[in-house]
Amino acid sequence: MKFPVTQRFWNRLPRPLLLTGLVLTIPAFYLLLAGAGPAMRSAGHLLYGFCAMLMAVDTAMQWRKNRHKRRKSGKLLLDLFIIIACLFSVIPTGDVWATWEWLLRLGLCAAILLRLATLVLQKVKPSHLVQMLGLAMLMLSTAGAGFYWLEPNVHGYADGVWLAFTTIATVGYGDIVPSTPASKIFAVFIVLLGYAMFSIVTANIAALFVEEEEANLERQLHADIRKLSQEVAALRDELRKRG
Repeated sequence: MKFPVTQRFWNRLPRPLLLTGLVLTIPAFYLLLAGAGPAMRSAGHLLYGFCAMLMAVDTAMQWRKNRHKRRKSGKLLLDLFIIIACLFSVIPTGDVWATWEWLLRLGLCAAILLRLATLVLQKVKPSHLVQMLGLAMLMLSTAGAGFYWLEPNVHGYADGVWLAFTTIATVGYGDIVPSTPASKIFAVFIVLLGYAMFSIVTANIAALFVEEEEANLERQLHADIRKLSQEVAALRDELRKRG
């Protein structure tokens, strides 16, 4: 059974397998960081393995498609680094992370954030403002759920969304603040993603105004050119009559 709408939406996504794998690494990271027991940590390790498999399949398809190109893409190297790091994350670790493990996992998170940004930015156009607003609302609602899960001071989903909003907007009211290592790290990435998303949305809004102004100037310019052409044609006819 085919679903044309779903298929069209899936085909519009930038490299859907890679995008899905990158997004799923976020809950995998927090299952390991905030896992309340061995079962949740095991689920995090398995999810990392699933993410690595998805991204490996997508990267192999991409390499096969572009294997005749001489230059190696920096994005391909970044994808390979993320895949290898996710495979290492499948290996079981202790409850408390060592300093080197913190650095490696945060480095992996930074690489994933960078790769997600490149995937999203290459599809950003002024005409996609509605999609970007929808993506921003999705990120806000997902961040609210994340804070509701990770932060003990958040006692409801609405409080989680409020903390996500104040974090993204960097308002800093102070009524609810992240208090655990997991929620603090989550807040760091939410701020980075929120800044990027806010910049994209405002840039799209500004581009719409600029595009409308440019369209008006172009119409005025075409009207002036047509008027000038008519005046030149009239002047030519008058010169012929006098000649």
